[in-house]
Amino acid sequence: MGLTCFSCQKEMPPIKEPCVEFETITDTVTKVLVYEKKDWPEGYGMATKINSLTWFKAVGFIYENKSLMGIKLLSVDSDNNLAEDISISNFKVISGCYVVTSTNLSERTKVYADYCSHYGDVVIDEYVLDTTAINKIELVQIDTINKVLEGNFAISFVNANKRPKRNPFEPNKIRLFNGYFKGVYYE
Repeated sequence: MGLTCFSCQKEMPPIKEPCVEFETITDTVTKVLVYEKKDWPEGYGMATKINSLTWFKAVGFIYENKSLMGIKLLSVDSDNNLAEDISISNFKVISGCYVVTSTNLSERTKVYADYCSHYGDVVIDEYVLDTTAINKIELVQIDTINKVLEGNFAISFVNANKRPKRNPFEPNKIRLFNGYFKGVYYE
C-alpha cells in the first residue's frame, strides 16, 4: 500500500510598502510654537512638526485642465490669524503615491511644494522644498460626489530668504511628517 501526500499552498499577495512611512521624533531639543484650531467642519489635517502637533484646514483645487490638482494646508494662531501655509501642487487627480521634487510651480511635470509662515496677511518667512529629503504625498481617496479628498504626507522645507529670518525662532529646516489631511476640493 502506497501513501500519497498532497500539499496545497496559496500564494500570498506581495506586501505593499507604505507610500508615506511613519516617522519618529529624533530631535529632542528644537521646539516650534504651534497653535491648534480643530473645529473646522469642512476639512482638517495634522502633522508632527519638530516635537509639536499642528492642525490644518485642508482645501484642494483641480486645475482647469482637469488632470492635475493641488492642496493648501492652512493653520491659524490663537487669534484666528493665518499662521502657516503649505502648498503641494501638480499631482494627478487619481489616488496614488507622489514624490515631491520641484521648487518651481510652473514645472507641471513634477510635484511642487512650498511653505510660508504668516501673521495674518503678512508673510513672515518663506521656505522652499528641501530636495535632499524624502518628500511624498499620498492621495488615498477622492470622493467625486462630495468633493472630498484624503491623504498622507511627509515633507521638508528649508529657509528660502536671502535675508535673515524675520522670526528667529523658526528653524532653518522644517520637517512635517506623519501628516494627514481630509478636506473639500474645488474645480
